[in-house]
Amino acid sequence: MKVPCIVVVLCLALTSSLSSALTATSTTITSSLNPSFYGQTVTFTAVVTSSLGAPPNGEVITFKQGSNILGTSTLNNGAATFSISTLAAVGGIDHITAAYSGDSTFHSSTSVALSQVVDPASTTTSLVASQNPVNVGQPITFRATVAPEFIGTVTGNVAFYNGGTKLKTMALSGEAASYTTAALAAGTDTITAVYTGSGNFLTSTSQAVSQVVGAGTTLNETLVWDGVTRFYEVFVPTVLPANPPLLVMLHGTRFDVPPANPSTVSWGWQTLANQDGFILVQPASTLNTTSHQWNWNAYFMDAAFTSADVGTCTSPPATACPDDAGFLRQLITTLTTQYNVNPNQVYVTGMSSGAQMTERVGVELSDIVAAIAPTSGQLVGQHPPPPGLPGNALAPISVQEWHGTLDAVLPPCDDGTTGYSGVIYTLDTVDDTFNYWVQQNECSTLQTTQPLCTNGTATEGLSGNIATGCVESNIEVQFIWEQGVGHDWDTKNNSARWLFLSSHPKPSSPNKQ
Repeated sequence: MKVPCIVVVLCLALTSSLSSALTATSTTITSSLNPSFYGQTVTFTAVVTSSLGAPPNGEVITFKQGSNILGTSTLNNGAATFSISTLAAVGGIDHITAAYSGDSTFHSSTSVALSQVVDPASTTTSLVASQNPVNVGQPITFRATVAPEFIGTVTGNVAFYNGGTKLKTMALSGEAASYTTAALAAGTDTITAVYTGSGNFLTSTSQAVSQVVGAGTTLNETLVWDGVTRFYEVFVPTVLPANPPLLVMLHGTRFDVPPANPSTVSWGWQTLANQDGFILVQPASTLNTTSHQWNWNAYFMDAAFTSADVGTCTSPPATACPDDAGFLRQLITTLTTQYNVNPNQVYVTGMSSGAQMTERVGVELSDIVAAIAPTSGQLVGQHPPPPGLPGNALAPISVQEWHGTLDAVLPPCDDGTTGYSGVIYTLDTVDDTFNYWVQQNECSTLQTTQPLCTNGTATEGLSGNIATGCVESNIEVQFIWEQGVGHDWDTKNNSARWLFLSSHPKPSSPNKQ
């Protein structure tokens, strides 16, 4: 039969006739800005023309980047616009087309691809320091912020430099990168931050930050007490809080010929003073002009000094002559006023003879001293024996005692002896000293009931003892055995000493600033 074939031919002829009846169109595309930078707004305009004029308003134009659809817009008098600010600069050139989909009257048409050049955008890098100036060894954080010229999120890395030396490279997070260091040398360091760039963003360098790193100031001073010129050295960090703490370091026995004196001996505290922002004072003790020894008049050591050493001191009113306790009280009072010291944060530590004097400070100056940390020196040395203990402390005070288990200079156990300027003193034991402070501070809880000494030596396997539950909540008494250590000051323990001291300030009261 011929009928189906005739139907098919008629259908094809009809389709061809309808297609040839559509009016051809031409679509062109232009850019408002070419080349452009990443993040910059670019507006593409598509124009559709035909022999019959523009297609109807409202018909859709599709804008593409390659095969990726960027978005659509509708015709208005033959034109449609589309704006975008997120064309990537990676690769440099984006091929943009505009496609008209046609209708029952007009043929579809697609523009020739427009080569849109997109260059990386410039950036601005800014840099700030968390603190300026700072002390040597004090942590400081540099924060770099990278902002784009237009829009978009800047990604990549920032390199931090000190002059021409790269310190560290850090990744951006939220358009910012931070670098913290405590290793800047003293002086003025020129710090910059360099954003290293990415496919979409150009590199940029921050303004230079002139970071001042202070080494602190050392002052050698004198104070006349009882007609005797007393020496002391003060170290003042460059940066201090408004009301800094004060640490008093009391030296051990020395043989310095004046004007040289023991106040200038380093005990390793300046690094911590810089890091934690406290004032350090190192006073010199009393010189015995006959033996040429510098010693502290701790309990009960008056016999180690001659009448020529005590100046105008009389006892009473002084508790002993020479009046080292009175001198230290006056020194603390003077420095507290001079440097606006926080009166609740005055601490004293010492070694050997200085440790024994630190114990005396704990008894007689506990009204103005918050905590003490004597090392290798117990409370009492007495001539002749047996040693007794002093009276009550003026106020509760936190105590952290350190002593080497092998100390043969100030033996910690068995009521050993030591000598100052030819005078032999019998020492109390570290148990006597620890128990004195436990009783004075009315502490109720001990870490252990074991004694510190057993049969004249340090109790084997015992690291020390801690007393808590004292008369005031912030009061604590500690004893620490330094295992296998003789008569020695280990600067590595300074951090632990300062942590204890600074954690035990005097409680604030309405009568204290």
